[in-house]
Amino acid sequence: MEDISHKLTHFFETHLPITQHMGMAVEHYDGATLTLSAPLEPNINDKQTAFGGSLFNLAVMACWGMVYLKTQEAGIVCNQVVMQSNIKYFSPVTGTIKATCVCPGEQELNEFLERFNTIGKSKISLGAYVKCSGKTAVEFEGQYAILKETS
Repeated sequence: MEDISHKLTHFFETHLPITQHMGMAVEHYDGATLTLSAPLEPNINDKQTAFGGSLFNLAVMACWGMVYLKTQEAGIVCNQVVMQSNIKYFSPVTGTIKATCVCPGEQELNEFLERFNTIGKSKISLGAYVKCSGKTAVEFEGQYAILKETS
């Protein structure tokens, strides 16, 4: 799994400069969960806690990264976009930010990938969470689409 997660790190470094400014990194990927992390310092707000925009970005990218890795594993070349999102902030984050996305079940994932292979587009809903001091501080839900690349 580590080999495939390096593809995500490379994509971030090559195409998304904000991830470098945030210090975003792939902390863990095992095929079922993806955790991205970022240090507090470059993502701090005036209250000395994590900036809401940084929390959102890390959560949205954890889910985006899960879609990216699953399409890479399936050998699918596609354009990938976030279609819709919702975030809830429950409490401040005071340390390293860690956003975790859990892969949907095998059946849902297979249907998502098969739909793309059949009609050239597909969508899936994913969630991510950020914990602080053992409690959920942020919950994120997003809908992601994959589309055939156009020449």
